[in-house]
Amino acid sequence: MRLNKKQTVLDERELQVMYRIEHIGLWLMYALLCAAVLVQLFLGADMVQMAGELFVIICVSVVMMIANARHGIWDNTSRPSVRNNAVWAIGAGVCVAAMIALLRGSAAAALAAGLATAALCFLLLTALMAYMLRRQKAQEKALED
Repeated sequence: MRLNKKQTVLDERELQVMYRIEHIGLWLMYALLCAAVLVQLFLGADMVQMAGELFVIICVSVVMMIANARHGIWDNTSRPSVRNNAVWAIGAGVCVAAMIALLRGSAAAALAAGLATAALCFLLLTALMAYMLRRQKAQEKALED
């Protein structure tokens, strides 16, 4: 179902250019919101001050993950694998541990938060990968029929 039922006045090339502009704009907005949250964290802002930015980041992330998984798309540069999931989960865990260590100065809290983040990210990425692979198989089967 299309949300916008208007006929387009753009040709295919213009549509591709427009989609590329929207793509760059989305990721720029996402990066700037993440940077704003990090700056606020290091300046000592509390969660209430960051709630709007965090809400937008979470909503955009969830919508992008669901939309890509529903269409059987993982990434434009890699294929889904347990190894890639582990690498990204460990990377997320290291980033969270570094932030906690810098903000709180506690190695134990940083280690615990980093391990919990890595485990949670790995589980979520693996579940998303399994769902996406099922969707790909269903789409391939539908094309064969």
